[in-house]
This record gives sequence, structure tokens and C-alpha cells, in this order.
Amino acid sequence: ELNLTELYKLLATRELSSSEAVNAALNRLELLEGKLNAFITVTGEQAIAEAKKADDEIARGGYRGPLHGVPVTIKDLFATARVRTTAGSKILADWIPETDSAVVERLRAAGAIIIGKTNLDEFGHGGTSTLSHFGPVHNPWNIDHIAGGSSGGSAAAVAAGIGPLAYGTETGSSVRRPASYCGIVGYKPTFGIISRAGSFRGAWSQDHVGLFARSVKDITLGLDPVTGFDARDPASVHQETAAYTARLDANVKQLKIGVLRRFLEDVNHEVAQAFETAVKVFADAGCEIVDLDVPEVSYAAMTSMMTSSAESAGINRRWFRERHQDFVPHVSRGIAVGMTITASEYLTVQRARHRIREALRTAYERVDIIASPTTAR
Repeated sequence: ELNLTELYKLLATRELSSSEAVNAALNRLELLEGKLNAFITVTGEQAIAEAKKADDEIARGGYRGPLHGVPVTIKDLFATARVRTTAGSKILADWIPETDSAVVERLRAAGAIIIGKTNLDEFGHGGTSTLSHFGPVHNPWNIDHIAGGSSGGSAAAVAAGIGPLAYGTETGSSVRRPASYCGIVGYKPTFGIISRAGSFRGAWSQDHVGLFARSVKDITLGLDPVTGFDARDPASVHQETAAYTARLDANVKQLKIGVLRRFLEDVNHEVAQAFETAVKVFADAGCEIVDLDVPEVSYAAMTSMMTSSAESAGINRRWFRERHQDFVPHVSRGIAVGMTITASEYLTVQRARHRIREALRTAYERVDIIASPTTAR
């Protein structure tokens, strides 16, 4: 039940051992996995061995930082050396990579203990986590409901207390949607600050690596060790040394928060009510609430969808031609649609994308933050 902020302090002072934390997470996983189906591969024996090693290192004064000895989970889109990586697909059901993805490299360097690889929509193509060769993920609050996708297994694991931190990916809404559906914090970082090397691509111009945790501070603790330039990812950006935790500031007085009112027009009553309550919390904390209208944002969903469809079709072209029958039917149809998008249509969409980006850049001259509901329902 400990969140990352609580857990890492106990590990650092040796009031709690990594072995105890890892075994607690694995016991929780074993108890709930039959209902959640949140995992594709569990690395229990390896995790227990690594936890013992972490305890020995910490005892000898070799503490590496807030992730050292902490049980974490990762979406099964990240390559793991000598551990099966399936991407939720029949095509890769038995694939065992020889090398780790960039995120896994950095997690290992930070001393994190990976206890399992989580279930997802096939190749990240979906918003429900029901489109997996390994069956659907269930929402831990109500197993008859979906966990959201495509990183549903990662979100469900954190919400259910199977470790305090998980890593996923997002092309359109694959971190933020499941975080919302599972009632936890999801973070999609700025494009290019976390390397995507060794993770499967959904759409190269939109893919992000993201995080799940139970608090904002926990997100920053998980973010600091995995950011940084990586030449293997063409989108990776040069950046300052990560210090997100150190710069986290609870003082929000005089921040200007913009609210896109047109985003609330078709939102479920319960969602709108929760959002307005949240806005009032900011106002009571001293923020200035500003109503914004950015008409160009109305075209963002279509622009994103057409971009990702075309790019996903390009990435999956060979497999689709050779093994289309092995894709989940809904994913197969989506790739087929992407193949019908012409070059001129794709380029027109990129022009629209530029206009949306410039409109938002202008909006950020008026406000510090733009707030909206994560999902409409």
C-alpha cells in the first residue's frame, strides 16, 4: 500500500528491505492477476534475486537513488534481454530479445526491480486493452469494466497496488486514458525527453514513453532516472540534467490556468462535475482561472488519428502482408485503413497539425497551464 515517496525512504534507511517490498508486490500480483489479467510475463524469480542483490548493495553503502530496490512494472512493448517481449501480439508471442530497451537500461542502472511485463492492446493499437492476443485487461475497481488502453495493464497494476510505479507508452491517449479510468496519475512527458529506443513504434512522430503512479511526486521520482539524450532515438532531445523532483513546487498561487470550455460540451455529467470541482480547488489555492477558446483544437483528434493510422500502417506493412491473419481483427482493420491514406492526405494533415500547434503556442502566451477532462466518459 506504500506509494513510491514512502517506500524509497524506508529502503534508503533500511527500515524495509527490497526483498520484503518485492515479495509483497509479487504476492499482491498472485492474489489479483486471475481477475485483472494485467500481466503477460511475470519475472518473479529474477526479481527476487535482484532484490537480494539490491539489499546487499544498500547495506554496503552503494545506494543509487529513489528507485533502488523498488518493484516496478513495464508495458510489454519494451524489449527486455532474455525475457519474452510480445507487444500483446501472436506474431511475437515467443520472441526473446537479446538486448534491453533504453528505458529498461536506465531502470536497471537506477537499481529498479522489474517484477513483470504488463498486458496491452496489440502493438499499442487501441484504447481499451481488450485487443490483446493474451486476453483483455480488467479494471481493478470493477472487473466488468475496461482499464483503458493501450497501457491498461500498467495502469491496473499500479491502481491495484502491484508496485508503486509503472512505465507505458502513448501515441494518442494510451497513458492518460487508462490512468483516468483506473483513478491514478498518468504522465505523458514532453516529446523526446525519454528515449523510445527498443520499444515498438505505433507512430514515430507521436510516440511517447509515459509513467503511472499514485501521486505526482512519485511520477517525478520515476521520471528523473529515465530522461536524457539518446542518439538511438531520432526524436531524442538534448536537455538539462533531470531534476523534476527537486523542482516540484506546491505553491501554485498566481498561476494562470486556461479552461477550454468547448471541451466540456459533450462530456458526461459526472466527468464535468469532477472537473469543475478540480478547477475550484485550483482557484481556492490562488490560481487565476481563464476561459480559453482555441478553435483549432477541434481538429486535433482527426489530425492525430490520421497521422497515427498512416504511420502505423507504414511500420506494420511487411507483417500485415505476410501475416495479416495473425493480427487481432480490429487492429488488422485499422492498419488496412491506414494503408488507404494517400501521401497528399497525410501531408495535408501535417499542415493542420502545424496550425494546431501554433494556435496552442499562442494560447500559452496567455496562460501557464491548460486544463481539461482527460476523457469525456
